[in-house]
Amino acid sequence: MTKTELKEAKERYFMLSKMIKDSTYNSLENETTDQQKERIKKLLKPENYVEFFDYYFGINSGLPLADAPSSQFHHDSYQKVFKDNKIRQFREWYRGAAKSIHTNVGNILHLKENDELFFAVLIGANEGLSKILLSDVQMHLESNERIIKDFGAQLSYGNWADGEFQTKDGRFFKALGLNQPFRGLRFGQYRPDFASVDDCEDRDRAKRPDMVRKYGEKITGDLKKAFHKERGRLIIPNNYIVKDGLLDFLKEKFKDSKHLDISRVDLATKNITAEDARKRTDWEPSWPERYTRADVIDIVEDDDHYTSQREDFNNPIEEGKLFKADTIIHTRIAEHEQWDGILDHWDLSYSGPGDLKAGVLLGIKGIYLYVLEVFCQKCEINSAMEIRAQWVKKYLKKGYTVMGFFDATAAQKIVYTPIILQSAEDNKCPNVPIGLHQEGDKHNRIAAGVGNALFRKILFWDESLKIRSKQDYDLFMKWVLAFEKGMATGDDPADTLERAITLAQTYFGYSKEEGSHKPSFGKKKPRRL
Repeated sequence: MTKTELKEAKERYFMLSKMIKDSTYNSLENETTDQQKERIKKLLKPENYVEFFDYYFGINSGLPLADAPSSQFHHDSYQKVFKDNKIRQFREWYRGAAKSIHTNVGNILHLKENDELFFAVLIGANEGLSKILLSDVQMHLESNERIIKDFGAQLSYGNWADGEFQTKDGRFFKALGLNQPFRGLRFGQYRPDFASVDDCEDRDRAKRPDMVRKYGEKITGDLKKAFHKERGRLIIPNNYIVKDGLLDFLKEKFKDSKHLDISRVDLATKNITAEDARKRTDWEPSWPERYTRADVIDIVEDDDHYTSQREDFNNPIEEGKLFKADTIIHTRIAEHEQWDGILDHWDLSYSGPGDLKAGVLLGIKGIYLYVLEVFCQKCEINSAMEIRAQWVKKYLKKGYTVMGFFDATAAQKIVYTPIILQSAEDNKCPNVPIGLHQEGDKHNRIAAGVGNALFRKILFWDESLKIRSKQDYDLFMKWVLAFEKGMATGDDPADTLERAITLAQTYFGYSKEEGSHKPSFGKKKPRRL
């Protein structure tokens, strides 16, 4: 940490300390000594951790640092930490999930006052960042009037700026950068019994296996072996932002440990029930006390797809990692091209404007598949089906009946079918797609189905899509190229493409050999010369 950085950190510390002192003093409660003792006794029970945190640091403390009550995952993860004094817990919580304040302040104080922590080590990506982590602990122990009232004055000697301090009850706190030595850690009779490895993952370092191994072995070897023989809690608060990095190395090393716990919390998950569909609430925030569905959509849309996947959904994808742009083959399609059949498939979502609707129409000629139409928009199902009606009428004029499908579970069919039928009537289009749902691992299926078609060079894209359907085509292609196994959102275009490919290969020509008797749907017209 440079002199300038240290000066700025000290100014930050002074301002926040004053704010904490004033806020917590003004929020002190009038109570008798017996009431205070009873309250403290209740708050120190592990099952009341969330109430404990919110009282001293959170929404009930008077501090402007917290804007919502703590959530269920804060409670659940700490219960495991409290009960297992040798836990190795990975807190893969999305950016903004309060993982640092809970791990490095809330958990620490609760363990300390329950005589479960005597020597805590806070590890940052470097020495400067580790001292910032330590300053957050000292700030509350020194300035939080609620803590001082209940547990007495805390600080004995030392200072976060020097990398260590001790409290009056003999507890010791030390800051270490990942690149500093861990061996031989000891304070009097105490060895470390709690360690936090906070936000130490690095995307650039993940490209250097030797560096990943070096720092990983410092944690699994030097740090772990320095732990107290009876206690040694290790918490790693870091969302999963890169593959083959420090987190993957540590999880591999700890995979056979009975103390391993992986707490993964994404920004939100998607509901899958018919009732949720009727309410149009497809997003379910993991911290509903703080985020609404609208908040989730705003956060996701405010970042590019790759950043959001890494930071919000613990899915470290890189652009073009699976399907490459140079495998996409474009070709000119003749106005009166003759097809063995025409097939379209749609991936519709529960929500209206909140999620993508994706559709694709293929022309089939022997084993070759041609993407003739694409749709990729955030809209109501009715709007998507209006476009489908235009496709159907367009190819009916060319002499083809479109064989159509849409992805739907039994519950989804109940919701979608009336809308689709009404839309068909409104658009005077009697051709209605068939609801068909494919079981099994969706991402494996997409990787195999689309990947196989690209590898065999049997999938072609109508060149004119780049102009006549530019907006839909650009978005559709963006998501197809962004697809990677495990992605939490945005797989709709790749999913509908895979379904269309597989269904086309199932119902139409699949072999060049003479004598192949695959059924052929739709009217064939002789080529006009």
